[in-house]
Amino acid sequence: MKVLILEDIIERQVRLEKTLNEISKEMNIPISYKTTGKVREFMEYVENEEVNQLYFLDIDINGIEKKGFEVAQFIRHRNPYAIIIFITSRSEFATLTYKYKVSALDFIDKDINDRLFKERVAECIMYTKSTLLENQSVVDYFEYSFKGNDICLPYHDILYIETTGVSHKLRIIGKNFAKEFYGTMADIQEKDKDTQRFYSAHKSFLVNVGNIREIDRKNLEVVFYENHRCPITRLKVRKLKDILEKKSKK
Repeated sequence: MKVLILEDIIERQVRLEKTLNEISKEMNIPISYKTTGKVREFMEYVENEEVNQLYFLDIDINGIEKKGFEVAQFIRHRNPYAIIIFITSRSEFATLTYKYKVSALDFIDKDINDRLFKERVAECIMYTKSTLLENQSVVDYFEYSFKGNDICLPYHDILYIETTGVSHKLRIIGKNFAKEFYGTMADIQEKDKDTQRFYSAHKSFLVNVGNIREIDRKNLEVVFYENHRCPITRLKVRKLKDILEKKSKK
């Protein structure tokens, strides 16, 4: 389970990290986390790092009231399945989650004792485990590992994968992001042969079949939702058209 924490007070960072470590050990749930008190750094993690399932946010950051709600909106826009938890002493802000449309799972009071704090965090961990990690119908992830380098992103966010010109370095183009990672086209195709989520439309491009809107035969391009495009070779058009037709009949 991947967790991202936004908290600007060191003592509270340490408390939450210690609690996560204890829960991970006691419940035998692997938990990795990153913590920062800087909003810009946190947002860079959200944009550039692989997907986190669980986010713990303070509401007032560096003296800016309700900043945590804005950050939650930023997360929700990029990851609609994210589990967002606010850890705050400002319980009166709970109703504002509706105004900001961030659908927070819980508000945990910073001032409760350590035992209750741990219980509340553990409940959030168990909910995330059962909802996201064990329920493939909710969200399906592209999980890929190459020579010790791992990546995990929701399939629904991926448009296509392209080569970069650098050996063993590829780039995922998503709906709202681009991310480079290590791997090879051949290795991805081999690991994808059972599910066939990707199709090799061009020697330098693997397209996510689930996000294709149409094939532009005139310009020899695959067209994705929101009009993103990538090239397709003429010989691959018929095969991809057949795949899309079969998919539409399911």
